[in-house]
Amino acid sequence: MTESTMTDPQLAPTTPDGPALPGLLARVIGVITSPGETFAHVVRTPKVSGALFVVCLVTALAQGLPQFTESGRAAALEMQVQGMERMGMTVTDEMYNAMAARSLSNTAGYITLVTTFLFTPVATVIITAIFWALFNTIMGGTATFKHVMAVVAHSQIITTLSIAIAAPIMFMRGQMSASGIANLGALVPLDETSFLAKFFGMIDLFVIWWLVVLAIGLATLYKRTINGVATGLLATYAVIALVAAYFLAG
Repeated sequence: MTESTMTDPQLAPTTPDGPALPGLLARVIGVITSPGETFAHVVRTPKVSGALFVVCLVTALAQGLPQFTESGRAAALEMQVQGMERMGMTVTDEMYNAMAARSLSNTAGYITLVTTFLFTPVATVIITAIFWALFNTIMGGTATFKHVMAVVAHSQIITTLSIAIAAPIMFMRGQMSASGIANLGALVPLDETSFLAKFFGMIDLFVIWWLVVLAIGLATLYKRTINGVATGLLATYAVIALVAAYFLAG
């Protein structure tokens, strides 16, 4: 049996007698609690807009609303400064004062709310294009772009959950970190400037969870083993973390 033969029945539209696609809220909960069953429905009847809207809305609110508070603005300013310094830039007193003056307004909060709805769909399309090209062009799959995008959009509910949990905590602490609150770096007692500390700081438990859920979705869509897809995604993540840690530690 060829891969095309195996894949095409899975991509057939849901018939009136077939299982109905669960509602949006049920799918959101299902991605978290029972991703295998949820993606079985999603690949039969791919829907993108609802899941993508939830991802955008929750992310925008979690990251944007705290920036309307004093502690949130201070945390966002500190994270911005740290990001500039990591890229090798020197933040002078004049630059810092100008950034601090801008942070006193609520502009950053509104910008976050708007840009999230602009950049998240674009990022979703890019991620979808990568996996669609990889599985269809290189690995001989036959799934449509919409099917892959439905899987990617639903899998992002996990990363959105991470943001919804982490953003308010970091803002309340007045300390923000691009690596989140669930990275392994916090569990490893190493010099923060060392290569290993940078590497473990790149490994986020929520990202691992997201990759596993994404692997379940892609494996369901392309009739492949979950272990095989998950191994490939996690290995790629480890390589990216190693490369990033190498440059940051250097």
